[in-house]
Amino acid sequence: MNNKSLMDAFIVFLLCSALSVALTMAVCPRCDGTGEIECPYCDGTGERTVEEGAVCEHCDGSGTLNPLIIQKSRSSHLNDGKISVQVGYENEESVNIFGTVTAAVEVESKTYTGTSSRTLFPANENTQVSLTISGISSEDYKTLEEQQVFSTSITLETDDVPCPYCDGTGLAPATIECPHCDGTGYIECPDCGGTGVEGGEQNEALDIGGTTYGLVAVAVVAGVAITAFVVVKKRGVKEEDLKKMPPSEFQNWVLKRMDGKSASQSDVRMGIDGYTLGGQPVSIRQEDGVGREVIEKFAAAMGRRNAKNGTLVAFSFGADAIRGRVRAKMSYGFDLEMVTVRELIESRNRPL
Repeated sequence: MNNKSLMDAFIVFLLCSALSVALTMAVCPRCDGTGEIECPYCDGTGERTVEEGAVCEHCDGSGTLNPLIIQKSRSSHLNDGKISVQVGYENEESVNIFGTVTAAVEVESKTYTGTSSRTLFPANENTQVSLTISGISSEDYKTLEEQQVFSTSITLETDDVPCPYCDGTGLAPATIECPHCDGTGYIECPDCGGTGVEGGEQNEALDIGGTTYGLVAVAVVAGVAITAFVVVKKRGVKEEDLKKMPPSEFQNWVLKRMDGKSASQSDVRMGIDGYTLGGQPVSIRQEDGVGREVIEKFAAAMGRRNAKNGTLVAFSFGADAIRGRVRAKMSYGFDLEMVTVRELIESRNRPL
């Protein structure tokens, strides 16, 4: 077979291969060509409920319940040199409360008091408390008898009770904007990289809407596809490789990806590894499952630099990371952005 025949055969093979690739391309089945899928973290609502996201309205954030126990009735009468007092209460809380009742009476600028024993006030029930004011001098007792009408002041002191509505944390569940989809309810389709085309970015440049392709276009596409494939293969960065990098090289890679710059040694000792182009602090963690403790330490470092916005980069974040982010927002007014290394690799939502 001569060279011309070999060339013809090669061209036919190339065109057939290109046509086969082009014709088998289809709309991404996972997102139906939209490039987006429903956010799995918030089920498409754009909101998430965090366990500790708002100040508990029952304890005003103190973590200790100030129980609502209402005085319903009271009476007092003289009884053989003493004063017998009866007070009725209703506990409107859904938990049992212990406390003591103190009654006081003033006679000729002198005050006499009596305190009940430690009493249980059952949840959502009425309770009658009896106590006695004793130690009244005979002269003052006679004065009370002559007055016939006298008043007693009543106070109720309750034991400290960890707030049952927030388990003593001072924080209650709250709905926040989903940090994974920024409240939209949708995230980029991971199967097609947001292109809507099965196969992702490698097929993004191809027009799959038509039914015919020019031979020249197919040949060009084939060449471009092969070249692009080789380039992508050569330039691809994997999380596994980044995990094995020396820490300094990994930090440099992250900052370069963010168009950022390195921090000073004093900042590094404080917990800030770099700054974005806009001057926002960046903390870089070469680890998985970064949680609330790391976020709170970074927030403290931000506070020492009077920064209100910051970015924390890690391979992944733990279940309590959002809780730490919310606490930083509520306690200090800080806006923390949590960015994964995968997001930096894909370079689709590069932080500024």
